[in-house]
Amino acid sequence: MSSTFAQDVAAELAPHLLPGTSPAVAEHLGRFCELLREANERLNLTRITDARGMALLHVVDALTLLPLVRDARTLADLGSGGGVPGIPLALARPELRVALLESRGKKAAVLESLVAELGLAPRVAVAAVRGEAWLAENKVDLLVARAVGRTPAVLELLSPVRKGFRRLVLMKGPTVDEELAELNPRWLGALGFGLPKRVEATLPGGERRVLLQFTTR
Repeated sequence: MSSTFAQDVAAELAPHLLPGTSPAVAEHLGRFCELLREANERLNLTRITDARGMALLHVVDALTLLPLVRDARTLADLGSGGGVPGIPLALARPELRVALLESRGKKAAVLESLVAELGLAPRVAVAAVRGEAWLAENKVDLLVARAVGRTPAVLELLSPVRKGFRRLVLMKGPTVDEELAELNPRWLGALGFGLPKRVEATLPGGERRVLLQFTTR
C-alpha cells in the first residue's frame, strides 16, 4: 500500500470483513478510500474523510449488501457518486461485473480515474448517463442504489425500465419506515414490483442500515 492512511483504513476494516477474506482485499479497499479522499479535495464527493469513518460508513456499509449479491454476476450502481457501494463490492467480489452509473460528468470522470488506478477495468465500467437511460439499453442481475431519493420516487422512476434488472436493492436509513408506509401493494403491482424483502444490519457504532430488495414482475 502507498500510505499510512490506506493502512489505517485496512486496519479499521479487518475486524469487520468476512472470515477467510484475503488481506489483499482489505489493502485494496484501503487504497480505494485513499484515492476517494484525494479526489474529494478537488470535488465534493463525501463529507466523511477520516480513516475510521470511511472504513465503516462507506466500505462496511457497502459490504452489508454481500448476502444479496451472492447469486449475481452483474450489478449496476445507480447514482454512484464516489463509487459506493459499487467499487467496494467489486473489490470484495472479483468475479462480479459492475457498472457505475453517474450522470454528472465531473463525478463520472473521477470514477473513471478511480477504476483505472485500482486496475478494475474492464470488469468495472463507468457510464456517464442517467441510470434510467442506461437501463433502457442494458440488463443486469442486480441494481443497487444508496442515497438517491425516497423509495416511492425511485420506484416510479425505475418502473418503465424495470426489464433492465432482475432485482433492485435500496439502501435505506432512519426514514425507511415512513417510506415503507407509503407503499401500497396495489400501487407497487401497477408499477411492476412486488412487496420488498427487508434485511437489517447494524453498522459499527450502532447506525441502522435497512436493505429493501424488490423483485420485478
